[in-house]
Amino acid sequence: MKKIVFIILLTVTSVISQENTKTITIIGEANKQIEVNTYSLTISLKQIVADGYQQLEPKSLSQVKQLYSDKLKSIGVDFSKFQKNVLYQLYSSYSQVSEISHYNYVTTSEEEMVEIIKQKMNGLTIIQVEAKAKEKNNTELAALTHTAIEDAKVKAKKTADLLNKKLGHIIKIENPNSRTQYINMYKPDEIQKHLVTVTFTIE
Repeated sequence: MKKIVFIILLTVTSVISQENTKTITIIGEANKQIEVNTYSLTISLKQIVADGYQQLEPKSLSQVKQLYSDKLKSIGVDFSKFQKNVLYQLYSSYSQVSEISHYNYVTTSEEEMVEIIKQKMNGLTIIQVEAKAKEKNNTELAALTHTAIEDAKVKAKKTADLLNKKLGHIIKIENPNSRTQYINMYKPDEIQKHLVTVTFTIE
């Protein structure tokens, strides 16, 4: 019975000791440049139906595909490398009356993507263009995290000095960053932040 009381008392004392530890939590920052890895394009090719307003010459979906293939060939792009997007077609088919197909294309060349987008024709709609960022590897992530921690130390030291306290050691680091990076399509060259939350003891 005495042993049980002793263990409970020891546990309570430990908790109280931890709660009395004074800490300061700071967010450290590191600048990171985001690089483009690939550019992707989603298009639709649609059967052309004649009407009395636009006076369009009717063309089947296969004819529209061939015309587009010829246009791409003239700029050195192989249409056979476009991948059919069946899921998007299933999603959008309920609202379509005429025959239509959707395709995706991925390239690492910005110049090639620009040339593809310049190709205009009836029956073609560019649905989406986006850029995917290059992932950060472990070495890059570690370097960014180290820089952010050092930034947090500087901020914490200045804050502790203003509080007439002495900065202690790090007791907790929270790093939510992952390899996956994201591009701000409106500001693609913008320097982004790698943020790390660091908790220090103060005396």
